[in-house]
Amino acid sequence: MMSGNENILIMLYALGKSFNLSAPKKFDELRKNFDTEIKNSVAVKPSVFNFCVEAPKKFLVYNTLYNSMAKLTPEEFRKLNGEKFCGKDLRQKFLEAGFCVAATIDEHENYRLWRLESQKRREHLSVNITTTLKCNARCPYCYEHGVKHVDFDETKIDALINFIKRYKKDLPVKLNWFGGEPFLNPKIIDAVTKQLGEAGLEYESFAITNGSMITRQLIERKFKKWNLRGIQITLDGTAEQYAKRKAYVDGQRQVFKKILNRIEWLAEADIHVDIRLNIDRQNMKDILDLVYVLQARFDGNKNVVYYPAFVTGVKNKLSDAEKIAFVKEIFRALANPAKMSINDRLYSFPRSLPCMRNDPQSFSVDVYGRVYNCEHLVGRKEKALGTLKRLPEKINEARLNEPLREECTSCIFLPKCMSGCSSNMRTGDAACMIERYMIPAYMEFMCE
Repeated sequence: MMSGNENILIMLYALGKSFNLSAPKKFDELRKNFDTEIKNSVAVKPSVFNFCVEAPKKFLVYNTLYNSMAKLTPEEFRKLNGEKFCGKDLRQKFLEAGFCVAATIDEHENYRLWRLESQKRREHLSVNITTTLKCNARCPYCYEHGVKHVDFDETKIDALINFIKRYKKDLPVKLNWFGGEPFLNPKIIDAVTKQLGEAGLEYESFAITNGSMITRQLIERKFKKWNLRGIQITLDGTAEQYAKRKAYVDGQRQVFKKILNRIEWLAEADIHVDIRLNIDRQNMKDILDLVYVLQARFDGNKNVVYYPAFVTGVKNKLSDAEKIAFVKEIFRALANPAKMSINDRLYSFPRSLPCMRNDPQSFSVDVYGRVYNCEHLVGRKEKALGTLKRLPEKINEARLNEPLREECTSCIFLPKCMSGCSSNMRTGDAACMIERYMIPAYMEFMCE
């Protein structure tokens, strides 16, 4: 049995007992209350957030709220589910890990209260800045089809800086350079970071890029000035598949090899690289080949990880069962599952919000100075929340109070997903976050 995040369990119990977490109550006191509560729990029930995978002569159980995992015998599993008498010692272990809870506890309500508390404690202001809507690739699945390819309007820079000052309050700032291909317009990044520095505003920055515009000169001369800490780069397969899907307009040759080299340069400069593996039915085999390539090249590199992402809005989409089965194939191919950041998925804090669309401290800004709640919408005026100068007062309150979709309210994966991605839903795809597929796949892999 592996204990998850005990702090989550203790706080949820405290909220269920109406303790005010904002009051100066020491955590040791909350822990004491929790210990007393579970010791006195005569009637217990299985947690509604237990996810189970059955294998020959064993069950693997993972709790999506408390992040606990256990391998149980069939007899222990029946005891967990109340089908057989459970002794005091085992019941105590189940309670301490969150696999069982007191019968009087409403876990969904406690989780709702915890989300409300968590939403009061925002960690940073996050701003996605679209440096340009131009791109040197022509990916067939791009959600920016139909938007006009123009650069960020330089006359909006002052308004952007004032917007950041207005919403920053006492929070640190995280900037994400976005596009199009953001490094087609580095002068905007120069201008924004220069003004932030002159204003004495601390920030970190990140970028979502295809990687083709990265040079050693850019890394050495610019990235440190921009306080660039991490980059996401998408790969769609090995060399031939990658070239076909990216369809670079300048006809670059051996681009795949160049991208791998650039990932290595970034890692050497101590910049974290997340490689997004874009997957649909057509490129599945090639993605597995790509995993072997990445493993051979970056297995020992702590700054490079990769993760699966299922392409949305395409005809060749996969069913939920196919997604889980394919991610399991990736785990089988990996010598080190940690390269897919599985520990981050298993032991992440429960979500209080699904993504930036509901986060009142997260915004996307397009090239015209319009503000959005999702980067997938930039360049589409009718989808904007407002502008850098005029954002309706109540708009963030409305974002925060958006209700859960009905089918999500009783889902075991709610703590990992929180109703998922509305952008995916707009394309007719499943809204579920990648954890919905990675966790079952990993558990099934562990049971083999």
